[in-house]
Amino acid sequence: MPVNIHRHQAPQWFQAADFGIFIHWGLYSVPAYAPAPVTGPGKHPTLYEQFKHQPYAEWYANSMLFPTGPTGRYHQAHYGAAPYRDFATAFKKDAAKVDVEAWADQFSQAHAKYVVVVTKHHDGFVMYDTAVQNPKQLDYHLDFDFVGALAKAVRARGMRFGVYYSSLFDWSFKHERIQSAASFALGNPTSQQYRDYVWAQWHELIDRYHPDILWSDIGYPNDPRLPQLFKDYYAAVPEGMVDDRWGDYRNWMRHKALYPLVNLGGAVQGVLAKKGHTSEPPYYDYRTLEYTTDWQGQAPYYEITRGMDLSFGYNQAARPSDFLTAKQIRRIVAEARPRNGRLLLNVGPKADGTLPAPQAQVLAELATKPL
Repeated sequence: MPVNIHRHQAPQWFQAADFGIFIHWGLYSVPAYAPAPVTGPGKHPTLYEQFKHQPYAEWYANSMLFPTGPTGRYHQAHYGAAPYRDFATAFKKDAAKVDVEAWADQFSQAHAKYVVVVTKHHDGFVMYDTAVQNPKQLDYHLDFDFVGALAKAVRARGMRFGVYYSSLFDWSFKHERIQSAASFALGNPTSQQYRDYVWAQWHELIDRYHPDILWSDIGYPNDPRLPQLFKDYYAAVPEGMVDDRWGDYRNWMRHKALYPLVNLGGAVQGVLAKKGHTSEPPYYDYRTLEYTTDWQGQAPYYEITRGMDLSFGYNQAARPSDFLTAKQIRRIVAEARPRNGRLLLNVGPKADGTLPAPQAQVLAELATKPL
């Protein structure tokens, strides 16, 4: 039975960490677009329509593949037939302007206890000068150590530092348009080449930055070495913590003929999830919620994560009414704290590294008094 993989008693720093900052910044920050928030969870009758109207701007590379969807039409109007990877040129130029010291000041003043940064999202672009080369897309990474500079700035102000990494999805290796439960669950790369790439890059993150949190997303490619990754991590960072998104499906399930069954299973799971019934993941130190505060699980520690608006990546189309207020954020933290919960609140910087005015305003309001 899946259990807490490290300890049932979290280190003191994590127990005290009731509020953290998530950072989604990458190529998707260049177009910075997702459709109006009427496309939020539960607003469409099918997953196809939900993915077509994806409200997460960081999913731009997938959303643009629906030609008649709002993101597809936006891309055609502004960029024509240009492929997503072309955003790398503009982003690399703008990213050099980032001021991580200013970020760290804003986060610390807002009373954040920890910071988790995206080091690679589903698009596959790596946010530091990795030595692990992508065999499918050469030079698909930043040319300076953004992650290291941010880690140093964050820790200098007494905050803990974690890294997010999209383990299961990497659209530079394989990108079947995600439009259903089956394509979401089974469309990821499965080659040994990709498993080795993920293995090497996670170890690079551990060895370089000794992150206090390993934050995997979606899942992890089926690899018998995964338990060893955790052992290596805990040896390097004895007080480190691991999130709960490390599962995968067996390769025999990936036949297209089985997709209808997987889609049916996904629909059933969706109904059960709405009723508060969720299956235990194979590995975790703490559980994660996304855009909900309704914790129904039995694990000793959990984390609520969400954007300030309805996207993690910067969405220039977001409306003022989409944003949480500082008062609402304080309430979420106060209600989660006695249940061993915490809030990981996202900021989505612009391509040049500046925080959009509505996000900066929320941080400034949080700074006026302790949470």
